[in-house]
Amino acid sequence: MTPPNGQKEAFSRVVIDAQLKDVGWDLTDGHSVRYEYQLPDGTFADYVLCDRHGRAAAVIEAKRASVKLQEAAAQGRAYAEQLHDVPYVFLANGDEILFWDYRTEAYPRKVASFFSQVDLERRYAKRQVRVEPLTKPVDPRIAGLDYE
Repeated sequence: MTPPNGQKEAFSRVVIDAQLKDVGWDLTDGHSVRYEYQLPDGTFADYVLCDRHGRAAAVIEAKRASVKLQEAAAQGRAYAEQLHDVPYVFLANGDEILFWDYRTEAYPRKVASFFSQVDLERRYAKRQVRVEPLTKPVDPRIAGLDYE
């Protein structure tokens, strides 16, 4: 979708708002989606998506359609890092959406839509209980035999 002449990032934000509503985000309740959220260093994140308790869960960095989203990855990550424990970044321009779990993935990847609030909460909960398999000791009763 190409913005009409004279409209840039504002047009992308209208599309992003519609995409968020499509997956169930409440844009008007005042705590699920925060716009132009001021960060500790004085900069502003375009959008901050919050869980049911109002805690930041993801950052959306919005750009106009003519900007390559990969170029905004560092900016989105910097915003997420300032929000402590926010591991997820979305990069969006109205045409495409990239998702990045910057702590476990090297690069943002294209997704079909934003994740719903429930999806983000589930993803975060999985992250909290995940155990690195290589840190678990091998049970010698199972894998301590001579032929192994």
